[in-house]
Amino acid sequence: MLLNLKELNWSKSDYEKFLTELESMSDPKYRERAVKIIVTAYPVIGISMSELRAIGKEISQGNPKEFLSIVGTENYEVVIIQAYVISNMKLTLTEFTSYCDEYLSKSNSWATCDMVIHFKQVLKYRDEFLNTIKSYLNSDNPWLQRSGLVFLLKFYNTAGYTDEILELATSIKSDEYYVQMGQAWLYAVIFPHDQERIYQIIAKEPQSKLAKLTVRKIKSLRHTNDDEKECLTAIIKK
Repeated sequence: MLLNLKELNWSKSDYEKFLTELESMSDPKYRERAVKIIVTAYPVIGISMSELRAIGKEISQGNPKEFLSIVGTENYEVVIIQAYVISNMKLTLTEFTSYCDEYLSKSNSWATCDMVIHFKQVLKYRDEFLNTIKSYLNSDNPWLQRSGLVFLLKFYNTAGYTDEILELATSIKSDEYYVQMGQAWLYAVIFPHDQERIYQIIAKEPQSKLAKLTVRKIKSLRHTNDDEKECLTAIIKK
């Protein structure tokens, strides 16, 4: 970008200049591809994720809190940048939770939900932040539920948490496709380490949409061998 993002104080004028420059970075071909896979109510400019990541990092090296106090939802890209800014900040648990809540209140697509995989601050506050994740999972908002599941599969798929995250994931009863895909993704990342329990989860309702999504997700992974694929297929065909 032409603007020096590290030096901006993020006045209203600064932010307007920033939005104008973002618009100038639009790549029509990238936008065409993006709108086919990202279903969002926000306008999509068409800027690569690598460029958005670099912008977020530069903002975080300057005055990120001022940026987060003014950033809006003018387009999909500026929401993604907000996530990248948060991911690069050193924050207390209270600050992190507040910024996370604010960011997720703007989330309206699988892509914005899945940006929480970059929120590595969770590793510092893993036990404490689990209560916030539970509140997301218990929400009626499918995007919060999806985000909660992504937090679990990214930061809690480790010894000492497996039992709890499986209990939390299986307690969700949702017909929302992107929530079910979040559950399937979580089961898939656990599968290599705890196959028997994942088989049992699938077998409880083998004809359900969730079971079929889970089997499809696990079978798509490179480390799933032919015997495992056959076993998975056999379960949902019973």
